Amino acid sequence: MARKNERKILSFSTTIRNPRRICEFLAILSKFENQELTHEIIMNIVKDVLKNKLYIPRAMKDILLKNNFEDKNYIFTDEELNYIIQKSPQNHKEKNFELGWESRFDTWYKLMSEFGFCYYSKNKKILISESGKILINAVYDIHNNVFKDDCDESLIGSIFLNALSKYEIGNPYKKNLNYNNPLRVLLKLLQKLKINNKSPLNIKEIPILLCWHNNNTEELYQYIIDLRNENYDLTSIHFNYSDEVIYTKCLELLESNNQKRFKFNQVIKEAVDEYIRKMRITGVISIRGNGKFIDINSDEIEKVKYIINLNSCFTGNYLDDSEANKLNFYNYMAEIDSYLITTKQISTDNTNKKIDKLKEFANIYQAESIKKELMITCSKKQSSKDDLLKLIDRPLRFEFLTAIYLTQNFSNLHVIPNYKSDDEGYPIFTASGGKADIIAFDENTESYIEVSLIQDRTQTANEMIPITRHLQEYIKNSTNNKNKFSVFIAPNIHSDVKTYAQFAKDKFKINIPYYNISDFIAKVEDSEEIIDLNDESLLI
Repeated sequence: MARKNERKILSFSTTIRNPRRICEFLAILSKFENQELTHEIIMNIVKDVLKNKLYIPRAMKDILLKNNFEDKNYIFTDEELNYIIQKSPQNHKEKNFELGWESRFDTWYKLMSEFGFCYYSKNKKILISESGKILINAVYDIHNNVFKDDCDESLIGSIFLNALSKYEIGNPYKKNLNYNNPLRVLLKLLQKLKINNKSPLNIKEIPILLCWHNNNTEELYQYIIDLRNENYDLTSIHFNYSDEVIYTKCLELLESNNQKRFKFNQVIKEAVDEYIRKMRITGVISIRGNGKFIDINSDEIEKVKYIINLNSCFTGNYLDDSEANKLNFYNYMAEIDSYLITTKQISTDNTNKKIDKLKEFANIYQAESIKKELMITCSKKQSSKDDLLKLIDRPLRFEFLTAIYLTQNFSNLHVIPNYKSDDEGYPIFTASGGKADIIAFDENTESYIEVSLIQDRTQTANEMIPITRHLQEYIKNSTNNKNKFSVFIAPNIHSDVKTYAQFAKDKFKINIPYYNISDFIAKVEDSEEIIDLNDESLLI
């Protein structure tokens, strides 16, 4: 018996969270564009995903093969891939797909299909939209059949902005009785709160938006204000919400008392975290109050106004989950809005605000906390519990934390991060290629700090060679006589990096000391000035 239509919480798939990984998965799918999606094609896609090490099966118990997944230079044979698939059964079932790897394929690509990046259905041709191809080109060199070292994250952000400006909770993939455009509703609510001199949206109020019925922002605004007043009357403290109270309100909005269907942690925490991540990818949402509020990024106010005034919507029956209707929704979502999609970088060069934010965090957080978060960021087995830091993707978080740590430990050091930030200085995109992640200088020294989560021998090609080129350019174009060197930091340092650093020292007369994260933390602690990181003993 078909499940009765119901109100559901807005919940984005967390199977693939990192935007770059979405692009990489799309690149694999694009190799099969216009081919009919048969079981054989699905398994070929699965093998290609595994071959490129985009997915590591949890059930993989072969230690040697597990280690080979960690080595980006290792190329699996076809026999090994077949063995991995055979020994890693996927106990998962999705509608219209067989139990196992077919259903795993669907979990990988379903959100991309909802966002209009691709379309697929069993025995139908695989389609890749123009927006999907822009994402692919951002990370994949089609001519050389390799993934790029760097990507323009602001361009990727604009693609997600294009998608979310149209995305509707009620769609053929979700069959949700709730029907609204979550980004437009959020922006209109934030705008109305600001116009009425109210605080921005508190993080604990977000579950209400996730369960909201419609596009009626006036009604939603009043609901939020009433909720705030009710909370203050009870506690005499603003925004001192009980999670249980918010959860109860959400169940009321969902017209349900089924706590197994709508789990407490999903409603209060998991869906909220993923919602914030998706909204921040667009670049139009900022964090306020050290992660306690979200607001409109004033740097992107023109785009915000444009989105608020959009009135496009899916004209099909959003409760009809037929493949024909899903294709209609794909065509709607795949449309490009030239105003929102641009190859120009989002204007987020707020250097002074970034520096101020670093100093603020350097004062708020204890050095021990930053050290701990650096170790967590560099670990594949740990996750941050910090309310703000957990919302920042690991590569970007690594840059942010490193800049904070340097700021904390060297009082006379000027630290300038090159990541892109919002209007308050919070990071939103990693530093673009062609410049150091962080520039740190004092009266006598200029250092160029590069951080990477890569741990295998590709550190040399992807990091050390570009670092060498950039350092040579910095030295050549410099107008001062300061001591100049680069620093490379990663969770672990491959032996090839050590060899290359010695080579660069001998051939180019430049210094690129390297540190794994533990050694970096210890070295900074034991140093009085940034020049102390230029440890030539590493280059002998």
